[in-house]
Amino acid sequence: MTTATTDHAAAPPLDPRHLRDDLLVLRRISSHSNQAAPAAVARNLDMVRRITRYWAPVGHAHRAAADGLFSEEQRWETLLACADPDRPVEQSYAGVMVYAGSVRELVQALHDVARPGMTVPEVSRAIAAAISKGDFPVGFEVRVKQVAADLRAHVETVRTAVSSLHASGVLESRGRRIFPAGSLKVHDALATHIADRLRAQIVAGIYASGSRLPSAKFLATTFCQDAAPVGRALRILAADGVVHVGRCGTKVLQPPARPAPRPAPPVHDDVERPSRWSRDTIVATCRAAHEQWRRRRPAPAEMLHDRWQDLRSMAGQLLAAAPTPAPDAMQDLTALARAAELASAPLPDAPWLQQWHTACLAKAISDILPLLPKDPR
Repeated sequence: MTTATTDHAAAPPLDPRHLRDDLLVLRRISSHSNQAAPAAVARNLDMVRRITRYWAPVGHAHRAAADGLFSEEQRWETLLACADPDRPVEQSYAGVMVYAGSVRELVQALHDVARPGMTVPEVSRAIAAAISKGDFPVGFEVRVKQVAADLRAHVETVRTAVSSLHASGVLESRGRRIFPAGSLKVHDALATHIADRLRAQIVAGIYASGSRLPSAKFLATTFCQDAAPVGRALRILAADGVVHVGRCGTKVLQPPARPAPRPAPPVHDDVERPSRWSRDTIVATCRAAHEQWRRRRPAPAEMLHDRWQDLRSMAGQLLAAAPTPAPDAMQDLTALARAAELASAPLPDAPWLQQWHTACLAKAISDILPLLPKDPR
């Protein structure tokens, strides 16, 4: 808490023009063009103290208005402590510059609050409520500009609210990207899901014992991911004795337990689906699933489930109609078997993984579509 002895009840009104004028003064004093003469340093320090004495009560009022939002209270307390009008300041060029910079941050925060629109606590509560309702599902990125557009709030206000929620544990980050809490655990679990799919494909005989798996780059393409989670998945399988990862590639050690499946199982669903899908519809559905995953945009659970069921139905139609490739056409045989295995696999529980799984199935369908003759015109 700040040690300022200012009367908090006598807070002046938030005048945007006054705030802008004071910000200009503080920018000049805290810049490197500031004068270093002793008289100029003393004059600038006196000016900065007058500015902070004027605006500190407003900062205390906003700290009190945080209404139990811990991260927001902490933000205002930090700003007020650094801009304390009674804070001892070394009367030197560098000391006054640092102090003016701290006061400038407080005045800038007040300037942001003075603009029309939602306040930081309101935006914070709106984001937290959206996470609770599932509007921001675990695993999906919280994009500041998109949130600002949805809430009709200022970008800087949303950015400050996101920082506060990150500090309080409601959000978490990886690099510069922000996610709802628990997302990083879901992201890290993707390698396990890729390993499960590869294990199922090996057991199904898609990759025979003693053969070598395709390159990590190719596997990353089929699993709609980059090479890093695929590499982790291969290490998981190597630890389980399913494969051996060496300099010359990844060799399959575990023999298949059953022959590779061909047609996908029939789709059991309450929704009536077409008996035959057109090629254009299949292409459009696969493209939509891929684009949804590429952009990592959340979708309603019902829409995801319906798209997954549509793709399974499409896979069954294509697998039943596909001509049997020649025995030496291993690439085509593998593509057909991979599509059948993915169409048979269950849909994961987490929405983020559901999108990924649906995109993988769409990729497998796109790979076998060229094997079928085009619809007659």
